[in-house]
This record gives sequence, structure tokens and C-alpha cells, in this order.
Amino acid sequence: MNKAYGDGVVRGSRAAPPNLSECEAREETNVWAMGVITMPTPLDAVLALYPEPIVHRPLADYFRENEAARRFVDLCAARRWPVRVDHLTVRCLDIERRAAPFLAIGYEDRREIVDYPDQGWWAKVYRKPGYPALFLDQAYLDERGKKSFLPAWVKLFGEECFHHVAVRVDDIDAMMAAMQAEGIEFSGAIVGAKGTRLRQIFTAAEQRKGQAYSVLELAERNGYEGFVPEQADGLMQASVMVKKKGKVESG
Repeated sequence: MNKAYGDGVVRGSRAAPPNLSECEAREETNVWAMGVITMPTPLDAVLALYPEPIVHRPLADYFRENEAARRFVDLCAARRWPVRVDHLTVRCLDIERRAAPFLAIGYEDRREIVDYPDQGWWAKVYRKPGYPALFLDQAYLDERGKKSFLPAWVKLFGEECFHHVAVRVDDIDAMMAAMQAEGIEFSGAIVGAKGTRLRQIFTAAEQRKGQAYSVLELAERNGYEGFVPEQADGLMQASVMVKKKGKVESG
């Protein structure tokens, strides 16, 4: 008898089903003889929506490396809630250069710019139908950029990975409460008042090499698809708050 385990694997054995060619039957029998068949997971369904390798691969890496993101997907699957990826964020040293391969697969530069000269960084948003928005940020290359921690982060982790993935939720307060009940930590309070056009929060950062690495963002949108400049820098500062034995601390 075959048995489904919680890791998404079915183990067991059987003869190949009828009505297959000799070659197909041999292949089918060999697969079952090994006793392992990988079944699709809720995360597989999310990743299948974005087959372009430049998105698919780092997105798969992100979910593999970020515990809060994996647990969010599992929670949504258990409660039959949808998983909707809102945007992807890449930290880099040169936005125009980093954007080039995304433009090659159909992302568009619509001149959506978020500018923080006082904090030393800026960002540009790119969009592609059927894909999450792409948010690329970097420090200024002049004196203003010395205020930003982005170059140090990129030097440590590179610019091929997603710093964070934002998932869109209908009720950010309810989702945050459900995640906290599962032991998922957050970096602080929700940014954006109830009923406003955009409300956001980061989970406490995963750590790599002793530093804050990646976060999951919850985003509640109310008829608005853009980014609120006055909120983005607050989230940037919150991105260094890391998990530490049940207490969130600055990394």
C-alpha cells in the first residue's frame, strides 16, 4: 500500500499500470520500484506561475532560505488561503545594469522612482504582465550614498538574490495575528494606518554570516498599486531587525 507522508513524498511499490508501451511500462515500473514519487507542494504551485529562470530560480532559493516565507505558504495551504506574490526586491549597486536581464524578458521601465536623498538610497520599479512588480534599490554613487547600508549588504550577499518577497493579503492585521500564533516574528508595527492605500510589515530577518539577510513582507493594498515613499524608508530600517531566541533585535 502506498502512503503519503508530510514531506510531500509518496512511498510504496506496485506493478506498472496496463496499456503502456514496453518502454513506458519499464520506466513506470522502475519509478515505482524506487519507492519514491515526489508530489507537488503548495510552493510548487506558486513557483510554477513564474517560469522565467531569472525569476523562478531566485524565488525558489528565497523560499528555501527564508523560514517565515515557507511557513506562510504552509499556513495558507492549511487554511486554503491564496498565495499572491506582490513584488520582488533586489538590492544592487547599479539599478540600470541589474535591470537589463529583466528588461530582456519583458519587464518594463515605467519611470516609477522612489527617492531618498536624505537616507542615501533610491529605487526604481519595473513591471511585467502576469509577474510580480520588481523593486530594485541601490545607494547613491555620490556622497549621499555613504549614509546607506545597502553597499555593505550587497558586498556580503551579492545582487542575484531577492532581499525580500512581498505577498499580498486582504487583511494584514488578521494575517499577522495568524502568523504570530504560529510563532513567526515581525520586525515591528504595521506601516500605514487602517483603511489607507497601502499597509506593510516585514517579518524579523533571517540571518546569514551573522547579519540580517532576508525578510518576508505582508502587503495590504486598497485600490492602489504603487509604492508610498514615506513608508519605504521605514521598512528599509526595519529590515535589519533579526530573530534572536524569540526576541527581535537589531542586527
